[in-house]
Amino acid sequence: MNSKLSCAPPAAASVHLGYEALIRRYSLRVPSLRTVYCGVDRAVERRITATEGTERIELPLLRLTDTDSLVGQLTFALKREPLNLCVLGALFEREDVLQGIQAWLEAKPSSKYARIAGHLAEWLTDYRFHYQLPAGVPRVPLLDPRRYVPGPSVPNPRFGVTHNLVGTPAFSPLIRRTDKLDALLAEDLGSQISAALGRLEPELLARAIDYLYLSETRSTYGLEDEIPDNNRAARFRRLLEQAGEPGGLTEEQVMLWHAEIVESLRFESAYRNGQNWLSRFGHPRNLADFIPPPATLVEPMMDGVAEVAGMASARTLHPVLAAACAAFGLVFVHPLWDGNGRLHRFLLHHVLRQSGFTPAGMVLPISARMLKDLPRYAALLKSYSRPPTELLEYRLDADSDSIHVTSPQPRWLYACFDATELCEFVLECVKGCVDEDLQEEVAYLRAHDATVRDLEIWLDMRQSQLNLLIAAIVDGHGKLPEHKRKLAAPLSNDQVVLIESTTCCHFADYLRRRIAEK
Repeated sequence: MNSKLSCAPPAAASVHLGYEALIRRYSLRVPSLRTVYCGVDRAVERRITATEGTERIELPLLRLTDTDSLVGQLTFALKREPLNLCVLGALFEREDVLQGIQAWLEAKPSSKYARIAGHLAEWLTDYRFHYQLPAGVPRVPLLDPRRYVPGPSVPNPRFGVTHNLVGTPAFSPLIRRTDKLDALLAEDLGSQISAALGRLEPELLARAIDYLYLSETRSTYGLEDEIPDNNRAARFRRLLEQAGEPGGLTEEQVMLWHAEIVESLRFESAYRNGQNWLSRFGHPRNLADFIPPPATLVEPMMDGVAEVAGMASARTLHPVLAAACAAFGLVFVHPLWDGNGRLHRFLLHHVLRQSGFTPAGMVLPISARMLKDLPRYAALLKSYSRPPTELLEYRLDADSDSIHVTSPQPRWLYACFDATELCEFVLECVKGCVDEDLQEEVAYLRAHDATVRDLEIWLDMRQSQLNLLIAAIVDGHGKLPEHKRKLAAPLSNDQVVLIESTTCCHFADYLRRRIAEK
């Protein structure tokens, strides 16, 4: 399989290494690699980055050994490259590869990488090697905690490997350690939330939380370009208020949540039993943007999503990372015919509150942050959906009423993915909620209350009308928009100017921040 790289041609004596060599050698039909390693006749290492973000790393051939065999390329991949369970899943489908690993284990039973390869092959498939660990061989972790965020440690005594992947063979997100991820985790955002709430007087806190619920409800529909009626909005808010209740992520529980967010005519009583797909409005009707896993994979994948979600409460994975992987996992599995997007965003709140990261009754406007950075949110969803979909052959009927996928949809194509950027994104959304949204709403309420106190000295107006008037002036950056002049009826122009002046006085810092953000 050719990787999609638009870079300078390699030197004549170039050989592919690691995963790319295995892909080419065994004609594996897998998503293109983001980083390709090559050995070249050059004395120094060189990196070439293509315009679409893919990268080619050229290493001096003189420093490399065994660039021809299965053992050599597997060793290179496991030692030098980020773990790619998708490529390994496709590779381990081949009987000749499994026999090659068997021979490797027999020839070098103490080899760290032979044991890791054997362990992963058994974990990803039903294959069983004939192997006995020699006495005294040191145990090794599957994931190096310096390079990855590990899951719970489970020893595999047969291979002397400590299994610490996140999830199950049916759903296994990989989280690489990056400077950005480590910096965000070090901020201890959960403690910051508790501290910020603890500084607020009860009445102000209640009003702030009420707004945050409203903001999250509107935004989760806004992400789907919908404006819900009052009944649908109220039902979703009630669902948000129930987030964090005890219990695992079972099919029954998902269906109960689903019943709260869809109309009764579209209610489903169980996970889907057929193949669904997504197409953007305006696209050719015979093209699918995303073909989720087949129905046979939905239940085992959702069991894996549930296991990852439970790691938050068990404290075996940071709550935000567990919430990000589980929530995006749900939308990737797409277990329902309708309502997956709203459930995916709700699940973020459920996992965060169930783990105690967000206090009971509190909601962070995460969907509002996603809406502010919609291109990035959409790109992250596409980074998962596009690679498997591009590999599939399918037919849509003339009316786009049904789809028939004619190529295999193996488990590894959907189960194994890099969740690093997803986790960074959700952490940044949470940080924005803490640093900006909560503080901004409190600042708004304090300025609003001070404005009302000054105006009520001379202005006799219904509280609801006054609230709307102040909000309109703030939205107009200190001026009452002409099309909203009726809110000030029957006041004179001089009185409106005085209201504007009073509002600007108390909202000065708030308005400056809003202008700066734009």
